[in-house]
Amino acid sequence: MRITETFLKLKMDIIYFAELFLIICISVTLGLKESNYKKTTSGTPAVLVNSQHLQAQEVFGRVSCAMLCSRMSCQEFQFSDTSSMCITRHREPISDGVINPGSGLFDTYDYEQDPSTCFEIRKNNPTAESGEYNILPLAPQFKGAFVKVYCLMNDTHQLEYVTLPNRNIGNFPKMSNSGCTNEQPYLESGIVGRDGVTVFLRIRVQPSTMTVVRTDTTFTSGNKTKPHTFGSAEDCYSYSGSCKRIGTFHIDTLGTGMKFSTNLTWTGKGSAGKVHSITRTQNGAVIDLVCGGWCGGCDPDGEMILYPNNLDIQP
Repeated sequence: MRITETFLKLKMDIIYFAELFLIICISVTLGLKESNYKKTTSGTPAVLVNSQHLQAQEVFGRVSCAMLCSRMSCQEFQFSDTSSMCITRHREPISDGVINPGSGLFDTYDYEQDPSTCFEIRKNNPTAESGEYNILPLAPQFKGAFVKVYCLMNDTHQLEYVTLPNRNIGNFPKMSNSGCTNEQPYLESGIVGRDGVTVFLRIRVQPSTMTVVRTDTTFTSGNKTKPHTFGSAEDCYSYSGSCKRIGTFHIDTLGTGMKFSTNLTWTGKGSAGKVHSITRTQNGAVIDLVCGGWCGGCDPDGEMILYPNNLDIQP
């Protein structure tokens, strides 16, 4: 009889420690999911309002309670150190409303959602200043992957920009050859002053889609009176279709962990605008455009949307 009792006790101990070990392993693997929860109250009686949305059960500890909440996508959990009772609260009713919280006082933890915009960062921290932050954009192509953005924090708005470690530059050359017979190192009358260089240091994006706001030139430098829109190449070299095009734009997203789709194409703009060449290197993260016309060039054929570049490592 004693042997049987000892055996059963040993078996229960083995099961207990096996389950405890499993929880520890899962906790490490998931990076301790409890870090996603913020304590809102401490040492208070269990809150049983709308009890049909609650589920109560005994667990090994706070970490396992947080893991349970995370696995069940609950809004908050309450945990008692004295009774090891875990109460999870859900959006939809999951029980008949009969809850026995057991004894002891409870700490309450709310789920702290990772920010998907700079607005959310500023909302969670009103003193947050402009700088680099990690966000979890809602754009479906990122599927929960973090993206590093520069948040421009103002009192009225908070905008997202991707910092470009390498030069992204548009060049509108100061050269003309209207009839394709006599190249001149200047622009002819009526088109003087349209030449110049624009260097993009950061590009603005919309986190919901990770689409580039091409007209935002907040973080640019150069000497072009009217800056390039991002991703557009143009010149005023020649109206002749048989003449070469010399307007260029160099795109380089290496170091951001992102790139543009290989399906993105460009189309001519202006009466004589024409695409001369589109060259992609570095797994598509580097794109060189050569376009132009008689004050024409090329624009992206559709939105410029960023996608993860799995071969690129962010700095």
